[in-house]
Amino acid sequence: MKDIIVEFEGWVRLSPANVKFVKMGEQDDRPDVITGVEWQKLDEDDQDDYVLEDVIDAQRDCDDGSYDQINVFTGPQLH
Repeated sequence: MKDIIVEFEGWVRLSPANVKFVKMGEQDDRPDVITGVEWQKLDEDDQDDYVLEDVIDAQRDCDDGSYDQINVFTGPQLH
């Protein structure tokens, strides 16, 4: 059986207090998980060290959003 591939393009608007970011890379004295409020206070270089904790939660819990395109198709079996 083939895998199902979902491809999408769009955007979401989030309340900074309701989104979390996780630090990537080397361990240091900065927290491993921060809120969007804390992330916005960082300079761009430090922001680059963090990624969204869970993009699916961000999409589900967003304040607003839109999808320009959603495609669903079968792809090669990857397992």
